[in-house]
Amino acid sequence: MNIQSAVNEGINILKNSYIKTAKLDTEILLAKVLGSSRKYIILNNQKNLDDNSLDDFKKLIKERASRKPIAYILNKKFFWDNEFYVNKNTLIPRPDTEVLIEEILRLTNYKNKIDILD
Repeated sequence: MNIQSAVNEGINILKNSYIKTAKLDTEILLAKVLGSSRKYIILNNQKNLDDNSLDDFKKLIKERASRKPIAYILNKKFFWDNEFYVNKNTLIPRPDTEVLIEEILRLTNYKNKIDILD
């Protein structure tokens, strides 16, 4: 199976599981399996996948189809220009929290010491 066929299959599985970001998630998961980028997936869509890569990809798609957050599948999440390790025992940083931090920093004029209790 080539990359494009695998992507199409992954998208269909995720769409049937009501994943709104099916295409993005499929490309991210395949890039993880191949140790590459989404750009590579798009530019090399006719390359064939080996059986191990295809099996690994299908496992990740199945996990995502079960509604497992992609950050938990990848074990990473970017937050405030940093990459954090996440797993089922950690909370996934949300983009809205970045907005809150930016607003707090703006309102406090970047004071050196700010104590905030969540």
